Amino acid sequence: MSLTLVTAQFAVSADIDANLAAIERLMRRARHAGADVAHFPEAALSGYAGVDFASFDGFDWARLEAATRRIMALAGELGLWVVIGSAHRLSEGRRPHNCAYVIDAGGALVDRYDKRFCAGDAAGLTGDLAHYTPGDHFAVFEIAGVRCGVLICHDYRYPELYRAYHRLGARLMFHGFHAGGLSDGRFAAMEAGVGAHRLTGGTTLPAITMPAGMIAAASNNNLWISCPNSSAPRSCWPSFFVRPDGVITGALEVETEGLLLSEVELSADLYDSTIAWRDRAIDGVLHSGALVEDPRSKARTAL
Repeated sequence: MSLTLVTAQFAVSADIDANLAAIERLMRRARHAGADVAHFPEAALSGYAGVDFASFDGFDWARLEAATRRIMALAGELGLWVVIGSAHRLSEGRRPHNCAYVIDAGGALVDRYDKRFCAGDAAGLTGDLAHYTPGDHFAVFEIAGVRCGVLICHDYRYPELYRAYHRLGARLMFHGFHAGGLSDGRFAAMEAGVGAHRLTGGTTLPAITMPAGMIAAASNNNLWISCPNSSAPRSCWPSFFVRPDGVITGALEVETEGLLLSEVELSADLYDSTIAWRDRAIDGVLHSGALVEDPRSKARTAL
């Protein structure tokens, strides 16, 4: 089983109409390139509260819904699956979900993933939690016979989520990010926090830890992972794609609109060092091979 996908990036902003125009443009390009599915960054349609705009006070939910329906209609017209970051309105007085909508090639909304680990303090006064309500579910679906799952940005810090998706049979993950649209001052402060310790190549913590986290998640869980990011300046890193052995197979140019075309081939002969023991480890058996009862094994303070 195989499928072709595009990992798409553009300069996400507070302007829903501008976001919509970029998404529609890239959807058409994706279908022209032969893609089965297009994957867009966190908050791609709505913009990202706390970064692209200050808060949801006065937010135009009607405009966002109309734009979402436009994307659904175009997905059906093109015969293209779409996984797209947005915001999902809750009842009056409650903060929305930071979500990703899953739209099938017929234009139907088939699932929605809500970011489970919204960053911020326990009181909900900072970070994502100042603007969003966390989610409580996984999203698992199939495209062309490939079982897929969805995560969003800060979720990457919690490997338990990837283990759970592996247990649910996922082989391809759509993990959208928004590590862009930062002011020069904020970007400089982030670089100062890292200092001169840049052996991994990144100059900010997102540029160091996010790609590294995706490499680890792919190779530890035998997953293909699409990683789009906003390309709005200043952006910490460009969108990329990782195959199950942890190899980044391609990346876009930072702060430049574009599409990364990738092939997911489940029968590909890729190295998997944990295949013999991973499922057992997930079940709580935290060793390989067979243990022995031996007094010299138990005497841990003796030579």
